[in-house]
Amino acid sequence: MANYAVRVELRGDPPAEDYESLRALMAEMGFGQTVVGVDSQGANKKFCLPHATYYGSSDDDCSTVRDSLSSLIKTRIQKEIIVFVVQAYTWAIGY
Repeated sequence: MANYAVRVELRGDPPAEDYESLRALMAEMGFGQTVVGVDSQGANKKFCLPHATYYGSSDDDCSTVRDSLSSLIKTRIQKEIIVFVVQAYTWAIGY
C-alpha cells in the first residue's frame, strides 16, 4: 500500500460548504488533513495540513488515485477542479 499526498482545488469561487463536502468525501475515501510525525525537537506531534491538502494510503497507483478522486469530486461536489496527487515515500513538516 502506497501513501499519497493530494491537493484539491475547487475552481472559481466555491462556497465554504463545498470544501466541507470535500473534507467529508476525502475522509470517506481514507484521506485526512492531519499527519503524525516528529517535530524539529524530536517529539511526536500531530500536524494539520494546509487547506484542501490530504494524506492517505491506497493500493492503487498515482494516476488511478487521481482519476478515482476526480470522478467522485466532479460527481458529488463540483465539475471544475484540479487534483494533484503525489506518491509520498518520505516527508517532513514543520511550523
